[in-house]
Amino acid sequence: MSTVVRILYIAGWGRSGSTILDNMLGQVDGFFSTGELRSVWDRGLIENRLCSCGTPFRECGVWNAIFAEAFGGFEGIDAHQMLSIRDKYDYPWSVFFRRSAPSQELDAFTSALTKLYAAILKVNRAKVIVDSSKTPAYCRILQDTDGFDVDVVHLMRDPRAVAFSWQRKRLRGDKEGSYISRVGPLKSSLVWDGRQIATEAVGRRDPERYLRLRYEDFIDAPQPVIDRIVSMTGGEDARLPLEKRSIALRPVHGIAGNPSRFLRGAVALRPDDEWRTGMRRADKLVVTALTVPLLLRYRYSLTP
Repeated sequence: MSTVVRILYIAGWGRSGSTILDNMLGQVDGFFSTGELRSVWDRGLIENRLCSCGTPFRECGVWNAIFAEAFGGFEGIDAHQMLSIRDKYDYPWSVFFRRSAPSQELDAFTSALTKLYAAILKVNRAKVIVDSSKTPAYCRILQDTDGFDVDVVHLMRDPRAVAFSWQRKRLRGDKEGSYISRVGPLKSSLVWDGRQIATEAVGRRDPERYLRLRYEDFIDAPQPVIDRIVSMTGGEDARLPLEKRSIALRPVHGIAGNPSRFLRGAVALRPDDEWRTGMRRADKLVVTALTVPLLLRYRYSLTP
């Protein structure tokens, strides 16, 4: 009988705090943080970017052991083929369409995922994989994979804070001299809307395994939130090295994500409200106008 793989999936839109939540959960006994695992084929195998531990992916001892267990090594899987299949099925609105017929290529992809995720648990003697890939469509692929039990944390943040953050110029941190692509307020708002609607859709597949979480509430009371998430996965005792408004982080082995995934030691937990005074009034109005229904649904003020 095959082992059931338990996955804690963080879904939502970028710049919503998924990296710090992922890293914090990775400090819990029995939890293994993978960052945005959907990007293991391109950011990891093909581009050999830095693992969150600070080592190039193909030189990381943990990922070497995982791929040896899953595929006999890095050369035992065609990363370009996996990437092509992923991009074919992981697109924004695919969560609303049922696949009417079996797909050999999708079966090959989920077969590879089954081996990969099982190897992560085995090599690290973990019970839960924390995957902050964020896209609802990839979450659905995991939900549809036999042998996977998926708990979904729907993480959101005020869309004006998100839009402001997307306009900042930031180095990637895993590729020298490379900056993260910036996104304008209009696009950020539309994607924010779409991600919330699509994430609610995957959450409705199993409401008992779905948690809607505002970043602002998480930062305000991190320990109770972590306790609730761990309890949802069937775990207990999630005591973290929290002291006032900071947490002591040890290295994790995440793929892709915000540059903050490389932070070590005492890391401050803060709401980051610079957008309230630093964001242009016109941009605030655009974002607010485009997100009004969901702002009200998620209890955000229209006039912050």
